[in-house]
Amino acid sequence: MKKGFIIVTFLLGVTLVAMLLTKPEPKKHYDAMIGLAQNVVDQEVTSNNVKKNMAQMGAKKLAELGIEGVDEEALEQLGADVDLTEVTELGKDLAMNTAGFYLQSHMKVNDYHVVTIGLLNYEGTNLPVTIGIMGKVFVLVDEEHVKRMLRQ
Repeated sequence: MKKGFIIVTFLLGVTLVAMLLTKPEPKKHYDAMIGLAQNVVDQEVTSNNVKKNMAQMGAKKLAELGIEGVDEEALEQLGADVDLTEVTELGKDLAMNTAGFYLQSHMKVNDYHVVTIGLLNYEGTNLPVTIGIMGKVFVLVDEEHVKRMLRQ
């Protein structure tokens, strides 16, 4: 019985020391969240038809200005040959810069000696979004949750 207790205690001690020595730095938490934001931005840009959305907005604006006879389809045909690669890349860059600034000002990482937990201040509540243990950072929110947060 004593031998088993000593072995379990030794293994537990070794595990705790390993956890202390390998806990991830706060930067890894921010990098994990930036990676998640990049995935969300990429999905949003590829899932949305940018030309169609721009045609809808253009037709709406023209109607507000009192210009009749120009509809979404006409604007979409007009813009069919327009290359929007640079615009979408600029949009992605802007979105990622905004996400980076938001994370810098709203995210903090708490150090609990054996684990680190990333908290995101969202609407006055600190939500745990990452957990770091044994040199790895795990993201606790999924892409759909981030999309819902962004749309509110």
